[in-house]
Amino acid sequence: MRMPSSDVLIRTAVILTLVGLVSLLPILFSIRAGFVGLFMLGSLLLTVSIALYVVAVVRELRRGGAL
Repeated sequence: MRMPSSDVLIRTAVILTLVGLVSLLPILFSIRAGFVGLFMLGSLLLTVSIALYVVAVVRELRRGGAL
């Protein structure tokens, strides 16, 4: 199985971060029960993007011989 490159992982992480932050914006402007789902989705997307970024950084460090 071919693993995606670090560049693809970082691009995906950036896109997920932007979508996650946009999902969190409605909860900042008004506290409503309807926006709790967006808050949860945004939090999940940010968590996944952080994980992808960490995986990309670890792969680059291993490739460079630092780990």
